[in-house]
This record gives sequence, C-alpha cells and structure tokens, in this order.
Amino acid sequence: MSKLVRIFFLAVFLAACSNGTQLTEFPERKVTVNGIERGYRVYVPAQRDPSVKLPVMLYLHGSGARGSENREQAWAFAGATDPVRDKINFIVVLPQCQENSFWASKDMMEYSLAALDAAVAEFNGDPSRLYIAGFSLGAYGTWGIAAAKPGKFAALMPVAGGIVGERPIEPPDRDVVDPRVLAVLDAADPYEAVAIALRSTPVWAFHGAKDESVPVDFTRKMVKALEKNGNKNVKYTEYPEEGHMIFAKSFAESGFLEWLAEQHR
Repeated sequence: MSKLVRIFFLAVFLAACSNGTQLTEFPERKVTVNGIERGYRVYVPAQRDPSVKLPVMLYLHGSGARGSENREQAWAFAGATDPVRDKINFIVVLPQCQENSFWASKDMMEYSLAALDAAVAEFNGDPSRLYIAGFSLGAYGTWGIAAAKPGKFAALMPVAGGIVGERPIEPPDRDVVDPRVLAVLDAADPYEAVAIALRSTPVWAFHGAKDESVPVDFTRKMVKALEKNGNKNVKYTEYPEEGHMIFAKSFAESGFLEWLAEQHR
C-alpha cells in the first residue's frame, strides 16, 4: 500500500472517530460461500420501518481497505459518507476484498453477491432497487460485476475506476477472474461489450481529471461507449482539479442521492 493511500485511510479513520462514528452503526454479518465463511458489514438507516422495503447498495471499497479483519471497509465508508449520512435512506452492504485479490475474481464476486442477497433477505430489501457502487479497485469491480450480471442492478456508481488496466491481464489473474467477467474483458472492444451489457442500466460515473492512479480517460471512454450504445440514463461528473481520492465528494455530489432514489428495475 502506498504512503499516500495509508495517510488517506488514517485520515478517514480519525474523521470517523472525531464525528462519533462507531462500528456499532455497521453491524457485522457472515456468509458462507463454497464452504468458506467471510464477514461483511451492513449499514441500516436508524429510522427504518422494517415493514417497508428499502433499496440496497452493494459497496465495493478500494485497494487500501483489503484484508480479513472486517473493519477497514466500514471505517472508510463511514468517514467518507458522514456528511450526508442522515440522507442515506437505503441499506448498504460492505464486503471486504481479501488481500492480493480483486472484486472480479470468482471467489470475491460470489462472496459479495451472496452478502448482498443475504442482506436483502434479512432486512426486507427491495430486489427491484439494488445499487452497486465502488471506488478505485471497487469501481473496476462495479463495472465488471454489473456487466456480468446484466439486469440485476437498478443503478451503478463507479468512482475513479475503469474496465481494463494499462497492461494485459496476467496469466495468474486470468485463472481466478470470474468467467463471466473474463468474457467481457476478452472481447475485441471491452468498453463496447460492457456498454452493450449495461445499455439499459442507469449509471452515474465520477472521476478526477488529475487522477494519478487511474487515468481519467478510462471513465471518459466508458461513458462515450454507453452513450453510443443507447444508454439514455448515463451521467458523468468529472472534477477538473481533483485527483484520485474523490469518493467522499462524489457521494455528496448535489442531486446524486436524489437521482439514485429514482432508479429501479
């Protein structure tokens, strides 16, 4: 993990603590997939009426929160969203990607979707209003998982990510990528393949023009591909003076939560 990323997550942790955010607001749950038990966290609005179905967001964190202690992803999300927490009128599911892995791997994809389905069942979530959001590594996962599961999600929020990297997929990684995602990545034009899969799915993408980690052109190309392939509900916010760490700003973007609430399958 780079020094910059470590500093960022330390700042998020301190911000969460200073604002009184406790992990008790993000209770721990566990799910077993293929015989392996993994933990995840959930956020449930305090004033939720259990008899009313709420939308459910699957949030995929960035590389800095990978691990197995089932805490870092919750701290990061808590610190980033604290300014608008009282406006979050949906359930959030927070799985944790294991070290040295990525969200499009078969194991992590199956685990995250199982956590989502378990939360929908436990908290009376609305299956017609499932959202998927992700930052950096999580944004790559957002695009890939949504394209592999067309029609499952009512809306996407990819922040500072892309479809393919700047280098070809290494053979060891190819062996663990979910086959449905790999089929998209192996297409002659992966951007076109993703756009076709998501042509009917609302998307609001975000990127910083000065991103030092993931080239902004990755999101620009994806947005153009979506528009070219007939997606009528694609929005793109690019921050001219911002770099990579834009998730908090994106989540608090004017009109975003209101737009999200309007989306359903």
